[in-house]
Amino acid sequence: MKIAKQILKVVFLSILLYSVITILRHPHQEYYDAKDDYIYSYGNAPDGVRTEIIEQLHKFQYGYAHRDTVQLKPFMEQLFSQENILVLGTMPHEILIGQEKVLKLVFSDWKSWGDCTFLMNNAHISTSGNVAWISTIGYVKFDMSRFLILPLRLSAVMVKENLTWKFQYMQFQFDLDFTFLLLTLMLLMIWLSVSLVSLTVMTVKRLRQPNK
Repeated sequence: MKIAKQILKVVFLSILLYSVITILRHPHQEYYDAKDDYIYSYGNAPDGVRTEIIEQLHKFQYGYAHRDTVQLKPFMEQLFSQENILVLGTMPHEILIGQEKVLKLVFSDWKSWGDCTFLMNNAHISTSGNVAWISTIGYVKFDMSRFLILPLRLSAVMVKENLTWKFQYMQFQFDLDFTFLLLTLMLLMIWLSVSLVSLTVMTVKRLRQPNK
């Protein structure tokens, strides 16, 4: 009986470890080495407009790579619209509305989050008039551990203000596959249910035994 329990523990821990490794695996590594591959397609932006937007995207990348908080206000002025701004961070509570709150988020990212790298040249860029929507991938190397690297998705809406493309909406998202983790949780729930049934049966049997 003890051997069977140990085997079950080993199997469960192996599945859990495999799930964690699968979640942390970078799903799109091959795109960083391919100059002409577009994971979300090329988009319909004319070449001239695409060049203008990519120039802004590289400024964003530069800011998140160098993380110089002294340059934070110029960074916001160059890249973000003055009104109707919404930024969604990776965490559920990170819903930032307006320049002031977005500035605080960027400041926090630069001070304590990590180094971000985005695939800007190969971003999907589409436009309609003075509105553009962008999607690309990236990854963050966390400051708390240089070995912790998680893939990201970045999507945004830009508007043209005074001849310059600026962000009005942006969303950061971890690009993680939770399939195996969900399967592990299901197995854990089944294991717990079977254990509870077994415990109930054993308890009932013990209570029905005559007192000696």
